[in-house]
Amino acid sequence: MPSQKSRILVVEDEAIVALDIQSRLRYMGYDVAGVASTGEDAVDKAGKLKPNLILMDIMLEGGMDGIEAAGLIKENFGIPVVYLTAYADKQTLERAKITNPFGYIIKPFEDRELQTTIEMAVYKYETDRKLVLSERLLATTLKSLGEAVVTTGADGLVRFLNPVAEQFLGVKLEEAQGRTLPELLRHDDSCMAGFGSHTCRFTRSSGESVPIETNVSPILDDWGGTVGSVLVFRDISERVKSERNLREYVASLRESLEATVEALAVTAEKRDPYTAGHQQRVAALATAIAAELGLDGDRLEGLRVAGLLHDIGKIYIPAEILAKPSTLTNIEMGLIKTHSEVGFDILKNIPFPWPVAQCVLQHHERLNGSGYPAGLSDGQISEEAKILSVADVVEAMSSHRPYRAALGLDRALGEVKRNRGVLYFPDAVDACLGLFESGRFSFEMEERA
Repeated sequence: MPSQKSRILVVEDEAIVALDIQSRLRYMGYDVAGVASTGEDAVDKAGKLKPNLILMDIMLEGGMDGIEAAGLIKENFGIPVVYLTAYADKQTLERAKITNPFGYIIKPFEDRELQTTIEMAVYKYETDRKLVLSERLLATTLKSLGEAVVTTGADGLVRFLNPVAEQFLGVKLEEAQGRTLPELLRHDDSCMAGFGSHTCRFTRSSGESVPIETNVSPILDDWGGTVGSVLVFRDISERVKSERNLREYVASLRESLEATVEALAVTAEKRDPYTAGHQQRVAALATAIAAELGLDGDRLEGLRVAGLLHDIGKIYIPAEILAKPSTLTNIEMGLIKTHSEVGFDILKNIPFPWPVAQCVLQHHERLNGSGYPAGLSDGQISEEAKILSVADVVEAMSSHRPYRAALGLDRALGEVKRNRGVLYFPDAVDACLGLFESGRFSFEMEERA
C-alpha cells in the first residue's frame, strides 16, 4: 500500500482498459481523481482536479495525443506524468523524452511494476519540488538583503553613508561624518583586513552581535594613489540561517533516501527469510573491499546501496522456490536467475546519484563470460559489480541455505581464490582475502557493529 494516498488522473481512451486501471489503482490504495479519454480532456481535468500524478496513454481519441497533452500539462501545471502505453518504438520514445516523463510503462504490465513506478514518480516529484522551493527561498533571501555603503577619505574619516548604512549603523550621515570606521562599525579586526571581501561580526549598540560580509575597495586618483575607500557591507544573518537550513534539508533528503533503500532491502528479504541479513552483510563486505582498493567516498556509498538492494529482484520469485529445502530443478534455477534483471527493472527509474541499477544487473556476471544474465566479460562489467560479485559469493557460501548447510568461510574464500582472474576480479579477491586474513573484517564483527 502507498505510504500516502495519491490522487491519480487516468487518461485512457479504451473504456474497458480504463476501468481495469482504475480497479487496480483502488486495490493498491490510490484515489482515482478522474478519467479522461482525449488529450484535450486530460489537459482540462489536470487543471481542474490538480491530481498528484497522471497515467497517460499516448494514442488517444481526438486531435491531441498523450505526448502533446503531457507537454501542455507540464508547461501549465507541472503535474508529473507516467506514460502507460503499448507503444515503445524509437520515434515515440524520442517524442516522449521531450516531456521529461516520470515513468514509462509498456502494456501489458504487472501491478507490482505499476505501483513501484507510481511510488518512485511521486517520490521524485515531491523531492524535486521541495528542492526547487528551497532554492527559491534561498535566492529570494539573498536578493532581499540590503547593502550598506560607506565611503571614507584619505584620512580614514567617513564622508558618506547611504540610507541602508544609516539604518544598520544607527547613525545619521551628519553624525557619522568626521568619524572613523572602527568607531562606527564596532567590529572585529577581520572586517578591515585590507582590501577585498571579508566576513566578520558587527556589534550593534544593543550589544547584539551580527554576522556581516564586507567588501573594501580603494578609491584611486588619476595617478593610482589611494584617496579613500568604499566599504560595502550586508547583514548575512538570514543567509547564514538559510544555508544552515539548506544543509539540514539536504541531510533530511539523504535520510529519506536511506530509509527508502532500507525499505526496499527489507522487501526482498521478507520474500526470502533464509537469507535475512544477506544483503546487509554483502554490502558491508563490498564496501570494505572497495575501500581497500581506494574507491572514493561517493562510489563507496553507491556500492553500499547496490549491495543492500542487489537481491531486490527476488520479490518476483515464488516464495516456495526460495524456501525449497532440496536441490532446485533447472526450471526453478532459471527462474531464480531472473532476479538480477527484475532488480534492474525495479531500480532503473529511481534517480539514484550512482549507477545502482546497472550494478545490480551485473552482479552475477563473471570475467570469462560464464555469468548471467548477459554473459558479459571482464571489460564489459563495471568495477563496482565485480567487487559486489566477490562479496556476494563469499557471503552466500558462508551462510546457510534451505537446500544446504553453510559451507563455511574457508571454502568460500577458497572458491574466490581458486577462480581469481577467471571468474572473479583479481584485485577484489586479493583485498577480500587480506581483510579476512588480517582480522580487519568479519561478518560477526559487522553484525555486532
